[in-house]
Parts: sequence; C-alpha cells; structure tokens
Amino acid sequence: RGSSPSPSASPVLPLSAIPRLDRSISTASSASSVSAHSSTSRTSDVAASLRRRGYMRPQATNFAESAKNRESVMSLGSIAHLQYYFARTGLLDGKGAQLAKSRKGLPGSGSSDKYSPSGHPEWHDGSMGSGVIHDEPQGFDEGSSELDTQQEPMMLPPTVSTYNYRQVYVESPPGLPMLRRELTDALDESSKVLEDIISETSTKHQSVGDLLDTPSGSTTAGQRASSADAPGWQEIQGLHVLDVMTLAIRAGKNYYTLHEHPQKLYAIKSEREIRGELYQVLDVLKRMAARNFAGGIRILEVAAMQTWIGTVADMLDQELAQERRDQEERDGWKWRHGDWTGRERDREWHFIRSFDPATEELPVWTDPATADALPTPFLRAVQDGVRLVRLHNALVQKSKRHFEEIKTYHTDTNKPYRCADNLKYWRKAAELRWEAKLEFNALDVVQNSNPAAWRQFDDALMKWCRAVRAEITMEW
Repeated sequence: RGSSPSPSASPVLPLSAIPRLDRSISTASSASSVSAHSSTSRTSDVAASLRRRGYMRPQATNFAESAKNRESVMSLGSIAHLQYYFARTGLLDGKGAQLAKSRKGLPGSGSSDKYSPSGHPEWHDGSMGSGVIHDEPQGFDEGSSELDTQQEPMMLPPTVSTYNYRQVYVESPPGLPMLRRELTDALDESSKVLEDIISETSTKHQSVGDLLDTPSGSTTAGQRASSADAPGWQEIQGLHVLDVMTLAIRAGKNYYTLHEHPQKLYAIKSEREIRGELYQVLDVLKRMAARNFAGGIRILEVAAMQTWIGTVADMLDQELAQERRDQEERDGWKWRHGDWTGRERDREWHFIRSFDPATEELPVWTDPATADALPTPFLRAVQDGVRLVRLHNALVQKSKRHFEEIKTYHTDTNKPYRCADNLKYWRKAAELRWEAKLEFNALDVVQNSNPAAWRQFDDALMKWCRAVRAEITMEW
C-alpha cells in the first residue's frame, strides 16, 4: 500500500496502545538470519532485565487479634519476604541473580553497572547486530519508573528470624480425677453455704420440714436479728450464694462435657435429665438476681439448690460404685494374667467369652490342624458373622474410643450372601477400628468350599483377638 511505511524505517511505539508499550524496545531486522536471531535473543534479555519479576514489595499488614494467634497467618509475612527477595535477586529467573540491578549507586559513581539497564552492553551502538537503537523510548523515565530500585531500601536476605515460629503450648484437658475433685469441692462449698443459711433460721423453725411447709413469700432466711434485716446484708448474702452456686454449676458443666467416658455417665442418667436439672437451678438463680435478692433467699429456693446438689452427688456415688464393679470384674478375668505359652487359643477363647453378648454357649476353640473335620464347632458358631459383629460392637463400647461400630448387619442369615456380608462388615471394621488387616475369603467360608478357607478364617480370628486384646488391655 502507498500509506505503508518504508521497510528501512525504524520502528516506533504504537499510538494509544493498551497496555502501554513504553517499556518495549524493537530494532530493525537484518538480512542475515544469524544476525537476526542474535538480535532477537539480546533484545529479549534486555526486556527480561527491565521486567519486574512478578512480585511487589510486601507491605505491612495489620492482622486482627484472633489472626495474630494463628501460625499460618503469621507465616504470610515470611512467604512474601522470600518471594520478593527471590524476585529482586533474579533467582526466580533461574539465572543466579545475574540480571539483578546494581545496588551500590548510579552509573558512573565508581560502582559496577554491568547489569543495570543504562550500563548493559546491549545498549551501546552496534552491539545488537544490524539493529541500532537511536533514541530512548518516549516516556521512559528510569528515575521515576517502577523499575527504579535505587529509591527502595536495601532488601536483606532471609535469616533465621524469618522462620521464627512461636511454639504455642496448648494445655491438655484435665483428667477425670481432677474434674471429679473440682466438682466435689464446689458442691461441698455450696452445700456448706446453704446449710449456714438454714441454720440462721433454726431459731424460728425447728426443722427443715417446718421451713418447707412455710409459704415461700412469708418466711425468708434473712429474717433474723434486726441488724441482719437490712437490704444491704440480703444483697451481700445473695451475691455470695450466687458466686458459689455458679462455680458449682461450672464445675458440673466441665465434668459433663470433658468426661472421658460420657456413655457410662449417660447410662446412670440421660443427657436430657442432666441438662434439665442444670437449667432448673440456673432459673432459680436468675429469679433471685432479677429481684435483686429483695427479702433475702427464700426457703424454696434453698431447697431447690440443695436438691440439685444432692442429685449430682448421688450420680457421682453411682459412678464410683460402677467403676469399682468394673475393676473387680476385670480382676476376675483369667486371660489377663499368667503364662499362656502353648495355649494361645484357650486364652483367646476366654477373652471372647468375657465380652460375648450371646446367650448361647460358645464351643471350645480347637486347632483346625488337629481337628478330624472342618469346620470345627467353634468356627461353625461364628460362620454366619452375627456373633462376631455383636462381639465387635460390645468391645467398642468397652473401649475408650467409641467409633467404627457396625450399626447395619444381617440378622436373618438364611441366605448365604447375607452371612458373607456380615463377615465382610466385621473384617472391614477390624481394619478401621483395631488396625488389624484380616485376609480370608468370606464366601468360601460361608459355602464351605475348601479346608484352606477355614484355616485362613481361623488365623484371621487369632490375629483379630490379639490386636483387640492388646488395645483393650493397654487402655486399662
């Protein structure tokens, strides 16, 4: 076209380019392919030296108080420091910081400007093949551009302080004996305060029964001597009762929520009943505080608080009694003590009998290698898998970690595939809960296909018993 520029003309920046191309530099190509390749390569190196390597200098960030306590949030500063340091030194380009700009001063100040844009060899006339840079691109002001690193302070390399992670110490939750002692002490203190209130009214009422027969609004614990009838004394007394009862409720809540075996606790009293009693005594304290303890603490309010203290103390006594019975039962298990060398199957048989919930008598476990015919009576008793599934669930309930209980299984085992499914359920639960990987063919055991399947099943039972017995014994 007639309007096209001459091929020999030097290239210029396009008008109104988006994004702006004032950082780009082009040269005229030569006729020689080798010279053109060299010119293109050197031009890309110059552009790489001028290009910011993808990261901005990290700015200070104000984190929230909750975020300052999280190690992952506080590590963000170290990550940004590393990224910016590697970008500035050229390590992200894989060139070992050879493209980094000089930090020792401006060109001509005596420092080496080998790697600065103004001192780069390719910027001199005749050094870029047949292409010659006539003018610096319009608008290119290195002193005010983003690429001017002389305006930025020295960037120190990462040090040990960059990875200074604070060791956060998390206190372990208190054990069951400590929780029980705190609850018992709080209950004793509350009971003592309430008994003092009742004893103060004993001059007018001879027994607690007479106090309970008195209308709730007519007789109070604050009606004593004239010096104790002042509203200030009643408020002090009410606040003291409120403090000790609040501490007792807090100790009770901690005991319920941090209990190591909540299922044993709920076996004595359901969770609904425990929460209901807590809400009742809290409602009594709320009504007392709402009236600003006017008229003193009423007798029915004292009786309600004493009732709650008595129910909690009774529950603790029942729990201690249950623990003593469990300990006596564990001491009576013969498989826990003695030398069982050469009688491993007898030991595992006694172990299974200790937790077997089935009512049918468990046959003696004999060695399949010495048996006349397979399956043995013991293996036939567990062939359908129902007994093994129930035994697994019973052991899970006895252990401290209640998970991987088999909740769905077949009780009607008239079909062979249902028995095989029960054995598969038991095998998978043994792997997940007791970390015992069992290998046997469930369908061959159910269909009585070959004697080798029964021997594998017997070995799997022995392996399962050893794994479960080791974990159960370690927990006690």
